[in-house]
Amino acid sequence: MRRFLPAVFLLLIAAPAALVTQQSEGIFPFDYRLIRLDNGFTAYLIKAGAPGQIAYVSMVRTGSRDEVEEGKSGFAHFFEHMMFRGTDKYPNYDEITSRMGAARNAFTSNDMTVYYLVASNEYLEQIMDLESDRFMNLQYAEPDFRTEAGAVLGEYQQSATTPFGFLNEKVRETAFDRHTYRHTTIGFEADVRAMPDGYQYSKGFHRRFYRPENIVLVLAGDFDYDETERLIRQYYSDWEPGYVPSEIPVEPEQTAPRRRTVEYPGRTLPVLSVNYKGPGWSAADRSAVATQVLGRVAFGSNSDLYKRLVIQDRKVQFLSADFGLSRDAGLLSITTMVINPDEVELVEEEIRRTATRFREELVDGQLLADTKSNIRYGFLMGLETAQSVAFGMIGYVINTGGIEAVNEYYRTLESVTAEDIREAARRYLLDNNKTTVTMVQARERS
Repeated sequence: MRRFLPAVFLLLIAAPAALVTQQSEGIFPFDYRLIRLDNGFTAYLIKAGAPGQIAYVSMVRTGSRDEVEEGKSGFAHFFEHMMFRGTDKYPNYDEITSRMGAARNAFTSNDMTVYYLVASNEYLEQIMDLESDRFMNLQYAEPDFRTEAGAVLGEYQQSATTPFGFLNEKVRETAFDRHTYRHTTIGFEADVRAMPDGYQYSKGFHRRFYRPENIVLVLAGDFDYDETERLIRQYYSDWEPGYVPSEIPVEPEQTAPRRRTVEYPGRTLPVLSVNYKGPGWSAADRSAVATQVLGRVAFGSNSDLYKRLVIQDRKVQFLSADFGLSRDAGLLSITTMVINPDEVELVEEEIRRTATRFREELVDGQLLADTKSNIRYGFLMGLETAQSVAFGMIGYVINTGGIEAVNEYYRTLESVTAEDIREAARRYLLDNNKTTVTMVQARERS
């Protein structure tokens, strides 16, 4: 990555407009402008996507990870619902965005809550007015709060009765003792049921986390840099800072394997979930990046294990590996559905042997090269629309506060060697670091 030449920089240093970062090195193919206001609000303006379209994505660096108060899990997700309730100025958010023909929605996970609109660029100022207003001036009465709490309880009940929602809850409860990754995004059942009485707490939640220092706007699409920066300064500069980060409990080191069998109250084949404690996300740490590559070469769709269990021997319905890294140290997960209930132990042993193999042997050089290439070009091929460009930045923004780490991440990826993969396996794919949860169909009881 490089910036304007020093002579040009000297000419522009006193200008009020931020400079455009020009991309000459690194994987990220688009120029962008970074705007940072005095109150801490940050916006990235990326010209990319189809003419006449914009994707307006507000990224809140708060998720279920930040829910540290006893009995208050699930509020980050709950606030995703409340943010569509409107303000005094714009009391009917859905009606306004529908008239624009905008696609809009939101989602919450461990580390984030993200709100987005995709619309014609003719609505840019109206969208900015609408979004800045609801982030600063959200209003809802207690009856509306209670109504939405009931909707969230229904969502919890629906999720908890699906096999993988049920399994996810049990895996987290088993794997974590103190860290807030112990509860799912939607929260513990008792906390969700108690939400209708949390009206005053919810007001404080909004004041604490929905502050300019904790939110990053990524605007991708077709717009004018100078005019858009003017609008950002007009609509976001009056937002008062005051973000108070949570003190996240530190998870104690796991020193022995954990094992649990849970009965799902419905029909299911056995599902085996093998989980290792992994590192937190980092663009510069080769061990962290190598761990993500390890998940693909050892357990991904091109791995020997996948070919054997899924394609050749047909022992399992599927085999999936999630080695995506969270903001804090989370789980590296291998999940599979075993066709024959009598072969669960056999499948688990195959997973164990694979972990042992990658601790002892070097990964095939061609497989490693192909995997790194697939990751790199998968990222590039995903940058097709304004929305996909903005969404492609979410992980970098949530983990670092900006998008600058994109190029650093892919430089680190390029440097990962077979020795790095083996070292990652030796560091993380250990029995004492492992939590195994087997979900089986509940037995019929007379």
